[in-house]
Order: sequence, then C-alpha cells, then structure tokens
Amino acid sequence: MAIQPIIKRAQEGKWLNVLGMQLQFLCTSDDTQGRYSSMLNTVPKGCGAPPHQHPWDEAFYVLKGEVEFQVGDEVYLLKPGDYILSPADTTHAFTGLSDEEGLMIAFESPGHSHRFFKEINDTVTQLPNDLVKMPAIGQRHKVTFVSQQDKR
Repeated sequence: MAIQPIIKRAQEGKWLNVLGMQLQFLCTSDDTQGRYSSMLNTVPKGCGAPPHQHPWDEAFYVLKGEVEFQVGDEVYLLKPGDYILSPADTTHAFTGLSDEEGLMIAFESPGHSHRFFKEINDTVTQLPNDLVKMPAIGQRHKVTFVSQQDKR
C-alpha cells in the first residue's frame, strides 16, 4: 500500500510532555510504513535529552534558539538554520542554551520513537521522582541511556 499524503495544520496535533520539553509528531512510523517519523521539539533552557543511543538515525534542524549537541565525543553549538545528524548506535544528547525556548524539527529513519515518547508522557509525570522509570522504558523501545562513566 502506498503512503498517503499527510497534511498537518499548525493547530492540529497533541503535544506530549517529555522531560520538561514539548513534542508533537508531524508524522509517525505508522503514517510512513515504518520508513521515518518527524516531530517538533521544544527545548527550554537547561532541558534536553540525556546521553543515549538507539539503532536508528536521528537528525535535528534548529528553528529557534541555541542548542548544544553532543554526538559521539564531539560537542556542537547549533543555531537557527543549523542541522545535525546522529547516525544509528551513536551516543548523542542535547541541551537548550538560550533564554528563548528552542524549537527543532527532528527526523528519524526508520521511525521508532512515537511509542517511546508516548509512554514517557503517560508515566514520567513527576520529575525528578519518575526518572527511575526511564531505563525500563528505554529498554522496551531499544533506547539505551549512557552515563558519562559508561563512556570511559
């Protein structure tokens, strides 16, 4: 079956709460027969994704704000208009740096994470107490969190 056109209007869609950020999927792997997914991702100052890895490529395009990315052992400062790709199985992380809330579009291929983020939205609601749930959620969705000690 062919993939159908997807049109997402600005006011459509549900925002998920994920570790202090808001995510809204533009399309999920269900929409693209597993080929890819894309989402909007807010990045408030000091918030972001902890070091992690997964078996799919993930790319980010910064629309607003400044975001620090770690990909492998390198750290990069991205500003509006900048793009970065984290290849599959590469440890990566990001943190919002600017006072203005950051906004990015994230792309994943093949698409996997909408179920992961939905589970976080539904179960990790009390920070920091619920953070202990993250490793098990990650394991169910093929996301491995990497501590700084694991990298040494």
